[in-house]
Amino acid sequence: MSAVPAVSVKGLQNEPVVTPLIARAWRAKLACTLAILGYYAAGYFVLNRIPFEEYQDVPAVPVIDDLPLIPWTILVYNSVFVLGALGIWMLPDARTVQRYFVSVVVAYTINYLFFALIPTRIHRAPLPEDDGFFLWAMARIRDIDKPYTCFPSLHMTNSGLVVIALWRTKLGPWFLLWTLAIAVSTLTTDQHLFLDLPAGILVALVGHAVGWRVVPEAASA
Repeated sequence: MSAVPAVSVKGLQNEPVVTPLIARAWRAKLACTLAILGYYAAGYFVLNRIPFEEYQDVPAVPVIDDLPLIPWTILVYNSVFVLGALGIWMLPDARTVQRYFVSVVVAYTINYLFFALIPTRIHRAPLPEDDGFFLWAMARIRDIDKPYTCFPSLHMTNSGLVVIALWRTKLGPWFLLWTLAIAVSTLTTDQHLFLDLPAGILVALVGHAVGWRVVPEAASA
């Protein structure tokens, strides 16, 4: 019978403890999530319901803005909230969370200024008369989200900020694919026109640039 090799307790004690990514800086992540949710709700839904005297129509791009209505893509459209929250909890440390928070506040503020100073609207096609779940879900979204505050797309701003923040990680490409799916869904649910989308991404880039300037990388020792 072979002898069982001895295990050094001291060696086990010296093994580094790896904290799961989602648990790192969890207090900062929780505060960031709640603060962003509050700023989103207070800004977007207020501006979405203000009856402005005049609205601008975003020009439609032929073919792209003629995509058919695909009701089941409302699930993809609404997944932006999961993407945004998950993106925060996948950030590696508190400093990155701080930078992300600054980026979001700046980007949201730019969007809100556009919504208030250049109000836009979208002309949605009537929903087919059907009792299906996805059409019911689309109808509820239309009840909540009026056809205004379109340009720039806040969906794309949210998604773009997450992709930029996580791009240097293994998760970056996956979040990019998710963002592309959401971009398509904004068109197939009749929630946006194409030109809203690159405008939202541009706002995300500006927000990230300001966030990086305000909260740069920590100086290496």
